[in-house]
Amino acid sequence: METIAHCYAVSLFSLAKDENAVDSYQKDMLLINEIFSKEPEFLTFFSHVLIDDEVKCNLIDQSFKGTVNIYIVNFLKLLIKKRRIRYLQEIIKEFKKLCNDYFGIEEGILYTSYDISQESLKQVEQAIGKVENKLVKLNVVKDPTLIGGIKVEVNNRVFDGTIKNKVSLLKKELLRK
Repeated sequence: METIAHCYAVSLFSLAKDENAVDSYQKDMLLINEIFSKEPEFLTFFSHVLIDDEVKCNLIDQSFKGTVNIYIVNFLKLLIKKRRIRYLQEIIKEFKKLCNDYFGIEEGILYTSYDISQESLKQVEQAIGKVENKLVKLNVVKDPTLIGGIKVEVNNRVFDGTIKNKVSLLKKELLRK
């Protein structure tokens, strides 16, 4: 069964494709996601049933008109009027997945115990991309428990080159003997 968020995301994605502006729509939706993520009260406000929809829609116009695509502004107003704005974060997540599929991008997570340079990150993305046969974009997560090395999770696969993993494998080997 498709979720509400998926249905709305597919509709928005279809419009983006028809307008030949998938990249532009993706950037706009990521901007909206960033704003709503930083200020969770916005979602509470726009979801509140006692606040008139017209007031909420006017605020959307004032906030986003001229900044993001007019169709996205209208999409947000539609979500308000249909009482679906509370699903905005999930809709954006689904929309991002559709965009990634469209562009052949696989997202993943790179765990490291230290700060990694952009150059090193690009090298890891390229190496994993060759294995996955896709363009890979990694989000970096610092994990001090790894001791050293990196661990990458992409498409339900784990590439573990951490010292923690090597110590664990060595421990298992020693316990077998």
